[in-house]
Amino acid sequence: MSPDPGGPAWTDIVTTIVTVVAVGVALWAAWKASRQADMAADSARFAGTQADAAKEQVAVGKDQLDVASRQLELEVAIRREQQEPHVVVDIVPSPHAIKVFILVIENIGPTVARNVRIAFEPPIERAAERNPHQHVLRNSRIFTEGISHMPPGRRIELLFDQTPERHDAQLPMQYAATVDAEWTGGRVETMTYNIDLSIYYDVTFHGVRNLHDGVEVLEKVKKELDEIKKKMPAPPG
Repeated sequence: MSPDPGGPAWTDIVTTIVTVVAVGVALWAAWKASRQADMAADSARFAGTQADAAKEQVAVGKDQLDVASRQLELEVAIRREQQEPHVVVDIVPSPHAIKVFILVIENIGPTVARNVRIAFEPPIERAAERNPHQHVLRNSRIFTEGISHMPPGRRIELLFDQTPERHDAQLPMQYAATVDAEWTGGRVETMTYNIDLSIYYDVTFHGVRNLHDGVEVLEKVKKELDEIKKKMPAPPG
């Protein structure tokens, strides 16, 4: 049976069907590819978010490690300072004599200080040292050779100067005293003490009377009695 010459050719129908199916398959493939691309993009974004979160966690962990390290260093330093000797140097008015400065060296720490070295800037000078026969304090062995050891609580007091004479001599009123020492744990950190003698001028000090004051009073009484004795007429002979 031959095809009807007036109707559509079977080949055209088949071609159309094949074309429609091909277009459908192509559209489905394109949609599938687009979907897969979206999923890949979502996966990439998620992976990027995870990577950012991981970086933040690493940064936070590093900060925490730094804080912990600093805390540990601080605790070690505090424990070391609590165990080390602590040698202080100062120049203060004497509690026992009027108008006198004394130089004080004291270990207020809990352990023995060894090989204690003390230096002053400018070098210490006393008004009395302008007398060529007077001992020069800075040449004392305490300052030239150091102190071999100072147990806890050891206090050394040295006569430094007379306050009026020092003021009149226009000697330095400010000193920087540096202290170096050692202990069983090694070398102690260098300490610097800024000393200002001018704060003790133009002020009044109130102190407790002591034996030294009593001796001064007795000496004054003796002088007055000697003067009275000189003025008294000699007994008739």
